[in-house]
Amino acid sequence: MRDMWESIKDFFRRDWTMSEKVLVILCCVLLGVIKGFFLSPIKKGISFGNNNGNTYAGSEDDDWSSEE
Repeated sequence: MRDMWESIKDFFRRDWTMSEKVLVILCCVLLGVIKGFFLSPIKKGISFGNNNGNTYAGSEDDDWSSEE
């Protein structure tokens, strides 16, 4: 743990601009998020939609858009 803390201190002491350091940290965080998405188990499959129970199935005779 102490070795990791020393490497973090060395990272901030480097001769980089602050924007370069922020960019490197941001890239590492985003890479971790993407890695987490790929490694996470899919328990119930992938579904698109909100699944709120709306089951409207209009017939061609009763179409609400034909009244316009």
